[in-house]
Amino acid sequence: MRILCLGDSIMQYNDWTSYPQTGWVQLLDRFFETGTQILNFARNGRSSKSFIAEGRFKKVLEQAQPGDFALIQFAHNDEKSNDPERYASPEKGGEFRKNLSFMAKELEKKGVKPIFLTPVARRKFVSENKIENSHGLYPTAILETAAELKIPCIDLTALSTEYFEKCGKENSRRFFMNFDAGIFENYPDGKSDDSHLRCDGAYCVCRLFVMALLKIKDSWSEYKVLAEKVCIKGIYSDREIDDEKLFW
Repeated sequence: MRILCLGDSIMQYNDWTSYPQTGWVQLLDRFFETGTQILNFARNGRSSKSFIAEGRFKKVLEQAQPGDFALIQFAHNDEKSNDPERYASPEKGGEFRKNLSFMAKELEKKGVKPIFLTPVARRKFVSENKIENSHGLYPTAILETAAELKIPCIDLTALSTEYFEKCGKENSRRFFMNFDAGIFENYPDGKSDDSHLRCDGAYCVCRLFVMALLKIKDSWSEYKVLAEKVCIKGIYSDREIDDEKLFW
């Protein structure tokens, strides 16, 4: 089983130079049975537009195999209206929807089953337990495009918003690259970033994704084989993650 991941820095693998920043896909294999391969094509700063224009999507297609699944999550950088190389409008008929549709259709031609994901909520609290919608029309554009293409979409915007709001403004800080000076060697002056995730945040997003995946298999039977690779205590407990995985 292989899972292809297409997206931006919220997904991207991070090395030691940006620690403790953690793309949520970095922890995804902790939730899937041994033998599940996670191929992470996500890159920092990319929008759906630049991901295609730079040839990164072409590389995905070159690696794609029949039977693969693909997670497609963009919006954070498509929103940058002052950057013509990345901005893609979420309006109906706009470039953002066209880009998503193009990627999904091309992957399906390769025998890959795509899943759209709305972007993870930013930690933009307007009160102790209320987050501002900083993604505008993009989550709606993703949901509507998925419906038009008849492919599943997991609304991580809604799920992460609800989760972070329950945690509250201060307690949710630990999920993000928002911390005081003197804690991490890479950031001696601290950091105030409410978009990118730390390990705890990546774990939470993974768990939200996996629990939603277990639900969509009832409506999308062709995705059942992916859901059945999930390993969560009490769910498919006869399966094991690769607890001897080596990282070099």
